[in-house]
Amino acid sequence: MATIAFAAAFTLHGVDHLRRGMHASPPAVMIGGYIQGLFVVLAVVLVVRHRPRAPEIASAVGLGSAALFTYAHVLPCFLPALQDSFTSGPRINVTWFSWLTAVGEIGTGLILGYVGAKARRRPANMSA
Repeated sequence: MATIAFAAAFTLHGVDHLRRGMHASPPAVMIGGYIQGLFVVLAVVLVVRHRPRAPEIASAVGLGSAALFTYAHVLPCFLPALQDSFTSGPRINVTWFSWLTAVGEIGTGLILGYVGAKARRRPANMSA
């Protein structure tokens, strides 16, 4: 469930990027988002197929995404070429929907990371 919620939040964030215009973010942020998308798909596939490494991958993708997304969109702009800060900088077309998708992706990423870490500690003989 956490994986699906995270994938939905990631997708909504992508919709926000389309709404804001692809020019609103620096190319490095857009490329990072595409790479993140590959990892999100990988995590979803591994979790849905109940692969043994799914908890580790889900935890890494969730926590890593939350950390990188916080850096890219929430923190003040330190490196403009690597950030699309909602709090400083040009803030091109940033609205309440942008913030909703930001908080949604960070929150579901943290939840996915936590759930993945908990699943790693679960004994192998316990059913899901």
